[in-house]
Amino acid sequence: MLLGAWLCGGPALAQSRGERLELLEERMAAVERQVASQALVEMARQLAALEEEQRRLRGELEELRHELAGAQGRQREQYLDLDERLRELEQRAAAASAAAAAAAAPEAVYQQALTLLKEARYPEAAEALRQFLAQHATHERAPNAQYWLGEVHYLQREYPAARAAFAQVISAYPQSPVAGEARQRLARLRAEGH
Repeated sequence: MLLGAWLCGGPALAQSRGERLELLEERMAAVERQVASQALVEMARQLAALEEEQRRLRGELEELRHELAGAQGRQREQYLDLDERLRELEQRAAAASAAAAAAAAPEAVYQQALTLLKEARYPEAAEALRQFLAQHATHERAPNAQYWLGEVHYLQREYPAARAAFAQVISAYPQSPVAGEARQRLARLRAEGH
């Protein structure tokens, strides 16, 4: 009986197993579709997040470009300002240097003339003293230069020129300390008969 039931129920059981298998396959396909759609949804969500991140990064990049352009502009302005200030300082330094050289030039010419006199290079010393007096007649060393010009003429035995140079010290620079020495030299020239 059992065998008969089994035999009778066998096709039904086999059919139900086949149906079950088919049902299971259908359920499995539905699950796979659902999982695939969930993966697509997740991928779409990730893609949207990436696009949002890309937009945010582009915005930051534009801000950084704008800030960089502003910084470069400010840096250029500062460079130009610094360059202008340096030019002004260079011009001031050059003017100060020229003024210092101009102030030192008369003294240098005077000292050079005295050096020539000490080296007994009388013609060159006389010319240097004459140039000094022609260019710097009001300089504080002018009375001394006029006196030394008289001495150069005296040493070269050019007595009339020496007398004229000493007389010029007395007439042009009467308050000068060398005016007294010029008077003594004139007296000596007279005493020597020159």
